[in-house]
Amino acid sequence: MFEQLRQAVNAITPMSDDDWDIFEPLLQLKSIKKNDFFLKMDEVERYIGFVNKGSFRWYYINGKGEEVNYHFFFDNDFVVGFDSFITQKPSRLFIQAMEDTELVLLPERSKILEFYSKSHTWEHFGRLISEGVYAQTAARVHDFLFNSAEERYLSLLKQHPNIFQRVSLSNIASYLGVQGPSLSRIRKRISKS
Repeated sequence: MFEQLRQAVNAITPMSDDDWDIFEPLLQLKSIKKNDFFLKMDEVERYIGFVNKGSFRWYYINGKGEEVNYHFFFDNDFVVGFDSFITQKPSRLFIQAMEDTELVLLPERSKILEFYSKSHTWEHFGRLISEGVYAQTAARVHDFLFNSAEERYLSLLKQHPNIFQRVSLSNIASYLGVQGPSLSRIRKRISKS
């Protein structure tokens, strides 16, 4: 039932049957319909999800009232408002399903912390997840500081070659920090070269 998640966990750090067996009974399957939320602004994040099938966008609302996409989550990704999960303070961002999505909810935060104290393997897993989130955040900041919109577009395509089949052009433009017409011009330039 949770084999897809177990494979993803083992890809991060090998997990013994004993370590998995204390964890698996606390897992929950959950379905989220397109446009429904995994996390809303001002909620405190208590769970980490694993996307079996589907997608989410992580966004905030800027001072002009516009939605600005910060990150996308797809199949086999862990989805979490990590800053809120760590600090247990209300989130300033939203996580919304872009399509009907099936995910596995990992145990609530307090249980995760218990696993860290009981199992070196789970503690190691948590550290590697944290390092991965940090690396993604640093890469995102780097993109906006040092890369042009076209370079950000090419990087997104390299990471997610099928993104245009799953994400609207307006959401992609927002993620890249450009308006829709600019994204169209970038796409035309790239297709000609």
